[in-house]
Amino acid sequence: MYRAMRHLTHFVALATVAVTVCAQTAWNNDTGFVLVGKVVTMNDAGDVLPNARVWLAGGKIMAIARAGEVLPDGAKDAPVVDSKGVIYPGIIDLHNHPEYAIYPLLPIKRKYIDRYEWRWYDDIYNKRITFPQEVLTRPYYLDLGLEIGRYGEYKALAGGTTSLQGGRTNLAYSKEECLVRNIENSHVESRVAASRVDIGRSSKEWADMQAERSKGLLVVHLAEGPSPRMAFEFNNLKDSNLLGPELIAIHGVGLTEPQLKEMAGLGAKLVWSPLSNFMLYGQTANVEAAKRAGLSISLAPDWAPSGSKSSLGELKVADLVNKHALHGLFSDRDLVEMVTRKPADAMGWSQRLGQIAEGYLADVLVVDDRNADPYRNLINAIEDNIQLVAVRGEPLYGDAGLLKAVRGSEDIETTAVFAKAKRSKAMTSNCPGTSLPPMTVAETKARIQQGLKFDAAQLAAKLTPEQMAKDFAQCKLPAPEGAAATPADAKRLLACRFGLPFEKTRLSPLTTNEDPEFLSRLMKNPNLPKYLKALPAYYRQ
Repeated sequence: MYRAMRHLTHFVALATVAVTVCAQTAWNNDTGFVLVGKVVTMNDAGDVLPNARVWLAGGKIMAIARAGEVLPDGAKDAPVVDSKGVIYPGIIDLHNHPEYAIYPLLPIKRKYIDRYEWRWYDDIYNKRITFPQEVLTRPYYLDLGLEIGRYGEYKALAGGTTSLQGGRTNLAYSKEECLVRNIENSHVESRVAASRVDIGRSSKEWADMQAERSKGLLVVHLAEGPSPRMAFEFNNLKDSNLLGPELIAIHGVGLTEPQLKEMAGLGAKLVWSPLSNFMLYGQTANVEAAKRAGLSISLAPDWAPSGSKSSLGELKVADLVNKHALHGLFSDRDLVEMVTRKPADAMGWSQRLGQIAEGYLADVLVVDDRNADPYRNLINAIEDNIQLVAVRGEPLYGDAGLLKAVRGSEDIETTAVFAKAKRSKAMTSNCPGTSLPPMTVAETKARIQQGLKFDAAQLAAKLTPEQMAKDFAQCKLPAPEGAAATPADAKRLLACRFGLPFEKTRLSPLTTNEDPEFLSRLMKNPNLPKYLKALPAYYRQ
C-alpha cells in the first residue's frame, strides 16, 4: 500500500500547502505512515530532534529515527510525509464542556463571586445556555445531543486536542469513543476518570464521589470563584477523604496558599483555566503559590461560553499572564508541558501519552515551523498553523492536501478555508471503528444551526401528548386538546416553559479566525486585565 508515495512531500511556503499524490487507497492503520519533521519529544531530557522520522502504526509510535538513522523494515511500505513542520504529542485538555461548544462567548457585563451566582441566579445565563441546551438535547424535544457532542469533538480536533475531559453528551448515547479520546471512558490505563461539576449537595453525592474515587480518578470543579464559601468546598472534600493523588481539581480560584500546599503534599493536581476565570470573576487561581508548593498544574480552556476555543488558544492567555502578572515564573517549556506532559501525568498516563517516544500511543500534533524555539513555536501557533492531528495513529484532521495524501480521499471533508493563509482544512468526520452513525461536518452544523432557530413546527413534530401535558402543567396551563402537537402548541410551550426563542444565536465556529465575534466580544469584557487586550495580536499572521 502507498508504495508509490514513499517520497511524498508536503511543504509549506507562505502558508500555502502543496502535496504531490502518486497513489491513494483506503486508510490502513496497520501499515500506518511516517512523519518527517522536527520532533519535540517532551521527554525528561528535553530532546528536540531535527529532521527526524516517526513511524506511526497500529495505534502506536512504532519507531523514531533521528537524522541519518534507519527505520525498521516494517516501515518500508508506509507512506512518508515530509511535513517541514514541528511534531508534538497531542494536546490533552483536562477541563472542557464540549457539549456547550456550539455557543458563542457570553456578553458578560459584571463580575461574579463564584459559579453558583451566575449559574443559579442569573436568568440571562439560563435563557442563553441552560434552557436552549435542554430543548436542543433532550430526546423528547429536538434530540440533537449526538450532533452537539460530535461538534464538541470537531472543535477539539481543530485546536490540536487529542484527549478531552467532559465528553458527557456523546457518552450518553454510546460507550464507544468517537474521534478524540474521552478521559471518562478511554482505557489508556486500567483506571478511568469520573468528572463532576457540582459537589457535596447531599450525603449520597459524597458517597458516590468516594465510590468513583475508589475506581479511578476524580475530576471536580473546586473553589470556582473567590467567594468565602469556596473554602467550605475544600474542607468538605478533605473531610470526605477525597483529597489525594486521585483528585484533579479544576479552577481553584478561591483556594488559599495553605490549601494549595496541602493539595501538593497529598499528590492532588490542579487544572488552570485563566481566561474563563478572568471573564467571570476578574481573577484566577494563585498559580504562583501552587508552583511554589510543587503542585502539578495543567492548562485547559473551560468551555466556549467564557473561555478559549481550545487549549491551543489558552496557551496564549497563559503566556500573557505569565509575562505580565507572573514576571516569567513559567518557562515556555513549562507552559507546553501544561497541555501535554502534565495532564498525562495527572491522568496516570505518563507511560503511554504526553511524549513522543517509542511504544507510546500515537496521538500527535503537527504545526508549522515558525519559531526557532520549539516551545515558543507551539505557544504562538494558531489553528491556521495546524498541519495534522492524529489520534490512535489515525490522521483525522489537518491541511486538506496532507490529510488526503496520508489517508486517501475516502471520508475526507473540507471544513474551513482560510483565505488569508490560502490553505484549507479537512477532517474525517465519522467515528472510525465504531457503530456510531455517519454524519458529515456540514450535516452536523446544519442540524445544530436549524435547532438554534427553535422552530415551532420542528418541535411540534417531536412532541408527544404526554410530554406536552407535563410541560403545560409546569406552566400552569391546560394541556392542548388533540393527539398531535401543532406549531402553535409548540410555540406556546417554548415561550412559557423556557422563554424561547430568547435571541438569535449563531453556531460558534470551530476556529478563532473563523469567528469575528469572538475577539471583539472578548475585548468588551469588563473583567479582563489590561494586558489581555494584547490577545488578538497572536491571531494576526
